[in-house]
Amino acid sequence: MHEDRLHAVLDNVAEPVEEFVMTLDELRELVKKPRPTAYIGYEPSGPIHIGVLFTIEKLARLADLGFHSIALMADLHGFLNGKGPLELLKEVSLTYWSEVFKILGSEGIDIVLGTEYQLSEEYTLDLLTLSQKVTARRAWRAMSMIARETEHPTVGQHLYPIMQALDILYLECDLAMGGTDQRKIHALARDLFSSRVELRHEKWVPVAVHFPLVPGLLPGGKMSSSIPKSHVAVHDPPDVIRKKMRAAFCPPPGDSQFDEEGKLINPILAMFKMVILPRVGKVTLPRARAVGGGEVTVSSFSELWEFYNKGELHPLDLKVFAADYLVERFKPVRERFEQDSDLIRPLYKLQSWQKEHGLLGEEEWREVKKSLSPYLGEIS
Repeated sequence: MHEDRLHAVLDNVAEPVEEFVMTLDELRELVKKPRPTAYIGYEPSGPIHIGVLFTIEKLARLADLGFHSIALMADLHGFLNGKGPLELLKEVSLTYWSEVFKILGSEGIDIVLGTEYQLSEEYTLDLLTLSQKVTARRAWRAMSMIARETEHPTVGQHLYPIMQALDILYLECDLAMGGTDQRKIHALARDLFSSRVELRHEKWVPVAVHFPLVPGLLPGGKMSSSIPKSHVAVHDPPDVIRKKMRAAFCPPPGDSQFDEEGKLINPILAMFKMVILPRVGKVTLPRARAVGGGEVTVSSFSELWEFYNKGELHPLDLKVFAADYLVERFKPVRERFEQDSDLIRPLYKLQSWQKEHGLLGEEEWREVKKSLSPYLGEIS
């Protein structure tokens, strides 16, 4: 059981491991606890897309292995980051986001709303105490990788990483997980909670584990909820999924698939590595006609990479397979929203607000309407 837990936590961990697991020795001890608590925080400020999917599945897997798995719907964080009105972010959390976690994850994931505890007197006083111990410079260094506005950061955005550190204590978490953009925040938390600062809440030093960000479908960026063409949303209709995937960035064999830091930049390969292969185990793909055709079966990303790098797999065939997989994987989500459009309507209201306030442009809004119209009818 301990090794199964360790493997489940470390599956798809970012490399180098010694940088993105803080620390491996601590994690080995943690998985021996009868019921360790793990959490991932989400800013529920837009659609759920592929970049979120593998974390939902990870929380579900950990729940099956005896963890208390928590998905924090960080509505107050989204408000501080300027993504929408607090009540609307809360509504999206309790409808669209919560429902998708049940469908694509499991009932075993504990959904917690940030405002359930972040507005308490105890939390507020601990937040103010920590704010005296963190310089504005360090707070911004921790926040800058995930902030929408980097040129003129607000005071609220400086509070964001301190709150995220404090969440670990108030959620009673042993293990904090997130993307590589969360590493500096978790490092800040570990530093604060190993210091002599006195808080109202009991403190401890959490283990932190980080995963690569799934590259966006457009060249040169990550998947963004505010750029529909950069992601596939879980509620996208099949024709939209297939169109996005067909147009997705996918450097052919022979071209560089990694950036100067060694991070995978090919989103199609990343989907196989982080989303498809971990769930299905192995896949059978058409072999490129240029090398004789037929089929190849791969059961690991290293095998897939070897075939692709040698030109035995064609980019279009990978795109078609991945698109078909996502259409089928997201089918229960589409069916649920077709049955009850009130579950997705708050997302429409939030994205309408973002359009009115300049967070979504005209082109992005057109894509949003294509995605939502099957459930809500014609959108003006």
